[in-house]
Amino acid sequence: MDDPWGISGPDFVVFYIALLGAALLVRLVVSGVVSGRAMRAGHDRPGPPPTVYQLAFLAGGPDRATDAAIAALVERGQLRVNSYKQISKTGTRPEEPLERAVFDVAKLKTTAAIRAKARGSAAMKALEDGLDQRGLLVSAAAKRQARTFGLVLQLAVLVVGVVRLVNGVSLGRPVGILVVLVLVAAVLTVVATVRRSKTGARRPTAAGHRLLGQARSAASGPVPAGMLAGGVLLGGAAAAVALGGWAMYPDEELSAALMPPAGSFGGGGSSGGGSSCSSGSSCSSSSSCSSGSSCGGGSSCGGGGCGG
Repeated sequence: MDDPWGISGPDFVVFYIALLGAALLVRLVVSGVVSGRAMRAGHDRPGPPPTVYQLAFLAGGPDRATDAAIAALVERGQLRVNSYKQISKTGTRPEEPLERAVFDVAKLKTTAAIRAKARGSAAMKALEDGLDQRGLLVSAAAKRQARTFGLVLQLAVLVVGVVRLVNGVSLGRPVGILVVLVLVAAVLTVVATVRRSKTGARRPTAAGHRLLGQARSAASGPVPAGMLAGGVLLGGAAAAVALGGWAMYPDEELSAALMPPAGSFGGGGSSGGGSSCSSGSSCSSSSSCSSGSSCGGGSSCGGGGCGG
């Protein structure tokens, strides 16, 4: 039999396409099964009531926790927003670790820029670790193991294609279609490698979802600022943003000023030409507030061949 490996070029092309599809399917199934088991494995271990920033992390990851801290500091007058949507500090340095991390980088920065800085802060890592220890976040190790399995599987498929391609070239067989398929396998391997190197956002476990649901249910009615409902501080702008994002910020115009553009990944201005506004003032480029004021409620901001 003259066909390498006892299989003709056209038959191998069909086989290799099926192999690529099967590898993708297996990767998806394994990832889903591992994620499902990790989510169910979590349970809320005994501990103090969750803070508003822990709830924010469960609801939207580190960026939501940063947003909640910004909201709290703006509400208290320790941060303010100018007409260029830049945030700067005006008050005293806060004591809460995440608020302090946000406050320290708020030097005429946008929300997106502050998010980027806060993601890698020690305060954010401590917040994540606290949730992890209570079993409220899906295990990062489980996700990494699933992605490692997917990478190994994809590498095996790539190696099979490369070996067949080299064999076909050495025998002088037409290998045009196989070259394309091997390139596809190589791209998929690169994607799998990149995915494994990135941890990605930590998702809540079933226990984390339950805790978040309880907080949202408790906060669904009118709750006076500072009231403890279900052991969680649910009043104020920080809690509103923690559970619902910037869309739930009490002041619509400040919400629009603080909400980063969709798909924004950091960046932020450093120029100081913007004006700042306080409660009841208009954010025009010619007006500014005193150093102790903040942007509070009521402000206005604006061919050929087979497989060898």
